[in-house]
Amino acid sequence: MPKIFKENKFALLGSNILIIAIWISLSSMVINLFVLDNAPFYIYNICSLIKFLPPIWLTWFLWIKRGGLNR
Repeated sequence: MPKIFKENKFALLGSNILIIAIWISLSSMVINLFVLDNAPFYIYNICSLIKFLPPIWLTWFLWIKRGGLNR
């Protein structure tokens, strides 16, 4: 992890929020290209997992696994 994130928690928080916003917007655009309006229900559930699971994992890894504010 770069040195700025180890010293400045607000930089880590800002980058986390920015990465999540970029991921959700890009994945939404890609999913909307491939999923049709009459898709089955389970396709929408899988798309939601693809959209929201990586940001949750990233937040868990940066803040809980790495120590977050307690470092």
